[in-house]
Amino acid sequence: MKTRSMHSSLMINYVWFTIIFALICYLVYSAMYGARDEYMNRTLPLVEADQLVRENWEDIPYESVASFGGYVQVLDENNRVVFTRGGTDAEYPKSYTDEELLGLFYESSDSVYYSIAPQLTKTGETYHLLVAIPGGMIIKESRMVRTDREQTVYFVKIIVNGLVVFAVAFSLILWLYSWITARKITLPLQAVSNRLAEVSEEEQGEHLQIKANKELMEIQLNFNRMTTRLKKAHEDKRQLENDRTRMLMDISHDLKTPVTTIQGYAEVLRLGLEQDDLQRKKYAGHIHRKALFIGALVNDLLELTKLENASFSFERVKGDLAEICRTEAADLYDSFEQKGIHLDITIPDKPVLFHFHEGLIRRIIHNLLANALKYNTHGAHASLTLEERTEGLLLTVGDNGPGISADLLETVFDPFVRGDRARRNDGGSGLGLSIVKGAVEKHNGVVWVNRKAKGTLISIYFPF
Repeated sequence: MKTRSMHSSLMINYVWFTIIFALICYLVYSAMYGARDEYMNRTLPLVEADQLVRENWEDIPYESVASFGGYVQVLDENNRVVFTRGGTDAEYPKSYTDEELLGLFYESSDSVYYSIAPQLTKTGETYHLLVAIPGGMIIKESRMVRTDREQTVYFVKIIVNGLVVFAVAFSLILWLYSWITARKITLPLQAVSNRLAEVSEEEQGEHLQIKANKELMEIQLNFNRMTTRLKKAHEDKRQLENDRTRMLMDISHDLKTPVTTIQGYAEVLRLGLEQDDLQRKKYAGHIHRKALFIGALVNDLLELTKLENASFSFERVKGDLAEICRTEAADLYDSFEQKGIHLDITIPDKPVLFHFHEGLIRRIIHNLLANALKYNTHGAHASLTLEERTEGLLLTVGDNGPGISADLLETVFDPFVRGDRARRNDGGSGLGLSIVKGAVEKHNGVVWVNRKAKGTLISIYFPF
């Protein structure tokens, strides 16, 4: 279905509006003119002298004349005033000459309306009733009811000239309206349409820069906001794809080495190429360690996948977070001593009650302590601190070791990021801090690395 442009629609609507408006004006004028004629036709008989003549002068209905500010007078044969109503004796003449009487009708101003009618009494005397209405209450007009050919041609010429002038003026107004419409509406809308086309083709598109009325400026503002968000969404999508590609490469790398090792040792054992039982046990131990590494990596991937799934839900129970911290620290305390790393634990003696998922909380504390154990050497100091604040809990794990390099601070919580950026088979999956972040966020908390601390200091805040 073919549709009109907004510009064409507005032009057509303008023409229709003009026609309808002219028709309404004509109907209103006709109605008012008809009402005027009707009113005049009903009023004039009440003020015309021939309609007011009465044999008994006291019966003359002069009230309508007086309501218009006029008066009535009865004149005898010598044009002397013998009866007056509606005025005062001092205000109007007491008699008229023939010339003065004729002058009332042929020389008087249009602001005064006069009418006169004769009255013949039973005794044969002749009187005249004179009616005067000042102030322009009644106007005199002449109407032509028949025209000859020359007059008709003249009137047609006037009408045609009027129509030509009207057509020229209307065309000029229409062109001006079209120009203003294009400048204020059509061009801005065309700019919006072009930008939308760019966005629909998955192009970045530029921000709109138009000058228009309030409504179109609001459209521009919202469109620019949408463009900014779409641009960010495209960047996030691209980053997500890059992260997924990197993750797949990291998973492939982390699985390839242990799988290759397992295949090699298994092949040696299958072919019976080992020299003795001691070597066979050695190879079996290698296979077992690599299998444990693969199992831990798969478990971490499953755990991270669950945490990143928006539909993953778990039940929280009220428990003692201080006790969880003690037990997790106790489980790794011997490992810290064997490696010569001093572990300082600062935990409140009283219970610290909090609603949490025990498995996820234990995983958070274990992963942070395991990292402190893994990336520090003999003589280092590590710490585990739990503080109860007014509106939440602050949990920190830190050490005075080499710390995290500056180029890793922004991505340290991403999957498969390790302390030295190298892909090493040191038993770590590179998912520990990613799991920590996911588990913290499931508890509506936040986790961050203190950049100003010496060594490594990771803080977690859980709001109540």
